[in-house]
Amino acid sequence: MRKILSIVLIVSVLLTSISVYVPSDASAKHSFYPLQKNDPVVTNALNYLRDQQNPDGSIGGFSVTAWAAIAISSADENPHKWGNLVNYLKNHVNLIDSTKATDWERQLLAIVACNENPKSFGGINYITKVKGFYDGVQIGDPANLYDDIFGILSLIAAGIDRNSTMIQTIKTHVEKKQRNNGGWGDVDTTAAAVMALVAAGENKNSDVINNALLFIKNMQTNDSGFQSWGQTNAASTAWAVMAITAAGQNPTDTRWQINGFSPVDFLLNLQQENGGFKWSVNQNFNPQWMTCYVIPALLGKPLPIKIYKTTEENCQDDADNGVNENNANVTVNVWTGSIRIEGKNHTVWSGTVSLSSSLITALNDSSGEMEEYTIPYPSVLGALDEASRLGGFSYSVIYYPSWNAFYVKTIAGESDWWHYLVDYNVSMVDAGKYELTSKDKEILWGYLEDWYVHVLRVDLDKTVVNQSEEFTVTVYNESMAPVKGAVVHVSSFEYTSNEEGKVTVKIETSGEYMVYAEKNGFVRSNKIKVFVGKKVEIAKPLHNAIYLWNTKLGIKTHKTFVFGAVDVKVRVADNVKRVEFYVDGKMEYTDDEKPFEWKLNKFAFLKEMTIEVKGYKSVNNTSNVQQIMDCLNVLSKQHSFILLGLMENHLRDSNKSFVPEGYDSIKVTVTNLFPFFR
Repeated sequence: MRKILSIVLIVSVLLTSISVYVPSDASAKHSFYPLQKNDPVVTNALNYLRDQQNPDGSIGGFSVTAWAAIAISSADENPHKWGNLVNYLKNHVNLIDSTKATDWERQLLAIVACNENPKSFGGINYITKVKGFYDGVQIGDPANLYDDIFGILSLIAAGIDRNSTMIQTIKTHVEKKQRNNGGWGDVDTTAAAVMALVAAGENKNSDVINNALLFIKNMQTNDSGFQSWGQTNAASTAWAVMAITAAGQNPTDTRWQINGFSPVDFLLNLQQENGGFKWSVNQNFNPQWMTCYVIPALLGKPLPIKIYKTTEENCQDDADNGVNENNANVTVNVWTGSIRIEGKNHTVWSGTVSLSSSLITALNDSSGEMEEYTIPYPSVLGALDEASRLGGFSYSVIYYPSWNAFYVKTIAGESDWWHYLVDYNVSMVDAGKYELTSKDKEILWGYLEDWYVHVLRVDLDKTVVNQSEEFTVTVYNESMAPVKGAVVHVSSFEYTSNEEGKVTVKIETSGEYMVYAEKNGFVRSNKIKVFVGKKVEIAKPLHNAIYLWNTKLGIKTHKTFVFGAVDVKVRVADNVKRVEFYVDGKMEYTDDEKPFEWKLNKFAFLKEMTIEVKGYKSVNNTSNVQQIMDCLNVLSKQHSFILLGLMENHLRDSNKSFVPEGYDSIKVTVTNLFPFFR
């Protein structure tokens, strides 16, 4: 029971309130099954996957791309005509976790679906890889039944005779793991087991299959779909439909209907206008992945989708085939993006990380030992690991072999209630399984003592304002809906958002202020800095201060004294790109790179000077324009040249675009007898 509860935490974001099922028009139109490949439901789903495909050929990451290949093949389309999809699978073998049989098995199913040779795909014999996990009884991790089930499916797909000793031995092992209730844990696993056993030759009317179907039937909900993790969803229902089909039954028959609606109706009801399928009626989790599952289910195509035409003898290891499996051409995917960790009462860390693969230390729930696990691609868990090193905070992870899942137990000493979102979207996979791509920009880890996560986000209409100038803060939730009643913090000031999620703020004192929002039941928002004050302001030297060789003394006086050289530093608004420094009206220096500063190092003895700075939006040389204008003014007065006067007027009009965005000045009394000493 402890393990089950822990796993539930991994997918806590999936546990939401059950909604009333209302069949869509699409479901009402499909009383027949299976659907045909030219059915609009199928073609729209395929078009959705095309729209989601990246230039490198991937669709939703490495593992989802494999399932996409299977879905495409189930619709009798050629994956080779889907851009770089096949090459993406071939060239990114480095993203496979070589220690997990299920990774190789998934890819083996996809390779066969692509009509490729599984013995030499990208220079690798995938059949040999899967066989390498066989110990004479089962495949891979003894505590994980998935690798046995998908071992059967993938090897049969690759052309291994289903009557071979290895296949039949694994089949017997799977059958022995069947529970008294007829299932193998949940609907998903049971459905996959049914497909594997039937593929391995099990009689469709045997007690093993009938008991499994009875278990699946008992997991059917009032909305006619099937549940896992407490909610009816597309994945579980798609797998159940494929299992029912594999067992020779029709999922639209009355025996599989509830209130006149079948599991197929439930799936059809999840299709969106863009052709993709939602995870559930209320939640649009991983629509790319869900669409890949639903397509073969609607087409009545259980796994394995295709079987490679070969023989057992041809599938033996080739010792002399000249293929070096370690020389496969691979690319390394490096992800760079931002990550923010919001704890219960404070922000743990926020910054930018870069990563490709990760070595994660986790507590193995089965062995009770701390072990290391390699994640060969940039993942959300890997980003957390990298952030912990940069931010100096701790975290702990539990690995559950039976589920092949990571559970983040603690971050910075806070336990159990951690959720993650990518670009404010909740995912249905654990953090180790989420493969980051170039489309993913920001990861948020949030502590919230709730099964389902809601987060706040803030937006400002201005980030640079004058003193007493109003600006508006808007508070949204993760789906950009306004949030009423949120507490908006502007440094030490607090405001409450209205019905539109807005607050109006006016600050009298210049400075930099951090803006963020909090509300019970939500993860803390992002933080945005607002600058209040002059757009161009001298930050050093300060008024009524004494500087000795560039160091401010802790003495207040009635005016500013400078002894020796001093750095003149300027604080500006974001839109200021260029600053000019003047002393007594004469420009001394121009700077067009932040931080804007200049060293005042002139000979003087108790001389009062006026330091002035001007800031501009443009980096153009405005002083040259002014100098030319001054020269033309002198010449036109001396010689009365009309042409020169016209040129001066033209330049004066041009110079309007170089009006300073802001300026500031300070009077200082300087004593510097040795300016050559810097």
